Amino acid sequence: MKNIPTFTICLTCVGGRLIYDIISALRDAEDFNVHLIGIDADESAQGQLLCDEFVTLPIAESYPDKWLEGIKSIHNRQPINGIIALSEGESRLVSEQTCLFEQLGIQLSTSSWDTVQTMTDKWLMLSKLKDHNIDCGEFLLLTDTQDFRSIAKELGYPKKKVVFKPRQGRGSRGVIIADAQISQYTQLLPNRFCGTGKLDDIETIMTENDCSMDDYIAMPHYSGDTSDVDCIAIKGKTINIAARVRQLKNPLSPTSTGHKVCMNPKVIRYAEILCEVFNVDGAGDFDIVIDDAGEAKVLDAAARFSGSVGVSSIAGMNMMAQLIRVMMSLPTVEYSIQDNLIIRPYITMAPIPEHNEAIRL
Repeated sequence: MKNIPTFTICLTCVGGRLIYDIISALRDAEDFNVHLIGIDADESAQGQLLCDEFVTLPIAESYPDKWLEGIKSIHNRQPINGIIALSEGESRLVSEQTCLFEQLGIQLSTSSWDTVQTMTDKWLMLSKLKDHNIDCGEFLLLTDTQDFRSIAKELGYPKKKVVFKPRQGRGSRGVIIADAQISQYTQLLPNRFCGTGKLDDIETIMTENDCSMDDYIAMPHYSGDTSDVDCIAIKGKTINIAARVRQLKNPLSPTSTGHKVCMNPKVIRYAEILCEVFNVDGAGDFDIVIDDAGEAKVLDAAARFSGSVGVSSIAGMNMMAQLIRVMMSLPTVEYSIQDNLIIRPYITMAPIPEHNEAIRL
């Protein structure tokens, strides 16, 4: 029987709703094994049942020093070969500490700090694309909450809807859509500050919630199909791309309620350009919309995979396993993805390692 390497991998965010697909994809590789150390801030994270070990670490954004000390403690106990960061805060932190991880001999799923910093700040991201003459649509920076009326008007309000979002926001957090056709302000998500309404109502809600639009950006609202696009690149050159059109009941939902694999050539080519301009070196995730003119525009970027990246493995392209190969300098595998595959999430029973039998969540 052929001997294959085993890599000790720290995987973050194992409490994610679709973590089963992600871990299954890692376990499915035929050319390597993983000893999986799951990490999450929630001690009841359900994904721990699928891991070989589980460690609770504080949220990286809030407690960066404690998070790093926790990783070093794990590494001192059992040398780690690689870290796959699945959250924005963790991707920023590990990338900023690249020198530390190089000294420890730990490979990262993220790009350089310069790349990550640019990709995860929407103003820097869009500005860089504009500097490279890449079509990214209109965008304006707010430096004061009072700017939002004049900026909304500049972007076509009240005839057109305008989106306000934090420069470094994650997903739908803090996203406000100015829509003159909405009779009263509507909260779009129950547990997040995220909604839509007229400018007057938005101003009232912002005041009531003691919120500021300092360091927000504004951009047009695009009504076309939006794709989650996961990428793997080496020094800006894409190795694999998997694109899925969102088929969500609520387009601002923080977790996937439905996708359709859609390898739209315009979306794929646009993602390749983004990887090249940003010099992505590892995992990347782009939200790309098709505008009314049929052209691709980027809405958001991250130097990590999306939480639903496991969908790609189901469709025939194992992005998780391929990322390990790139991180560990193994030969990559050729994949063919099943285009137009429609996918929905289900709760299911799944086998777990025997040593986790006693855990009750």
